[in-house]
Amino acid sequence: MSILTLVASLAACFAALGLLGAGAVGIAVRHARGLSWGGRSDIPALRAAVIFAPALLAFLGAVAYASPARLFSPCHCAACGLHHLHLCMLYHPELALPLVGPAAGLVTLWLAHAAPPLCRLALEILTAARRGRAVRRLPVARMDGIPLRIADCGAPTAFTVGAFAPVIIIDRRLLGALTEEACRAVAHHEEAHSRRRDTLTLITLRLALALFPIPGGDRLIDAWRAAAERECDRYAAARLRDAGAVAAALVAVERARVGAREHSPPVIALSAPAGVALEQRVRALLESVEAGGTAPQLLNDALAAALAALAAAVVVSVWPGGSFHDAVETVLGWLVSR
Repeated sequence: MSILTLVASLAACFAALGLLGAGAVGIAVRHARGLSWGGRSDIPALRAAVIFAPALLAFLGAVAYASPARLFSPCHCAACGLHHLHLCMLYHPELALPLVGPAAGLVTLWLAHAAPPLCRLALEILTAARRGRAVRRLPVARMDGIPLRIADCGAPTAFTVGAFAPVIIIDRRLLGALTEEACRAVAHHEEAHSRRRDTLTLITLRLALALFPIPGGDRLIDAWRAAAERECDRYAAARLRDAGAVAAALVAVERARVGAREHSPPVIALSAPAGVALEQRVRALLESVEAGGTAPQLLNDALAAALAALAAAVVVSVWPGGSFHDAVETVLGWLVSR
């Protein structure tokens, strides 16, 4: 099998399985009413896993296609029959050669569809990076040892920017409007976003949706952000040892925003928009504390997905008998025959 054939078939395998997975996730979300689980089971990592699922499926399918367990094993086509595609790299590449043209066409259409959102995301990342460099020169106020950059944001708000070196920004007007206890709650909440690297997760989630658009994907992103906000609320409550103080801070921030002209933070910044699910956040916070909830571990959701994918890829690669490879061939054969 030539390098061109290998690359085209691998890319087509990745694209086809990912798009198929995106459609399946979209159907599942619609029938499950948006996967509207709640309470303590509403974990941000689970919300993120739903969005990452098509990309993970595509990745594992590509690994299964090129699985060493199949690549270095005897030819299996005679045993399996010719009822589906056979993407053998060593024994008879001629069975895959007719697929080079359709595979290249599929990959071209897929990349053309993904290019606009990918370009928008790249521009937003570059813009946010420039702003991040600028805000690092702003005055710093420390609250419980947490550095806060003070800025005139045009609206009373606080948010976190930066994927790998997050910076917490708080509006000067908001800082003056809050009590010291409320400022501490805001600082610990944003510190949780920073330690979780939620901006990095948001970028990777948007990248996954750009490659494999799930119907209703924006709502899934919003659901993940809401779950992340609640997780950070819980962390702040654990740090202050006072859930009531955090709930009061949420109300105070919302009160400060009322009537203010809203200047939205950068798209890839982490911030709770004004008025969004305030009552649900306060209720979830108080119920979590009453139920004896512990402080969250502040793990990065994107890293958790990457580690899970790596572990699954190892299993797929070494699984005896090439079952995963055969499954990928069967699925691709079914797609081609439709």
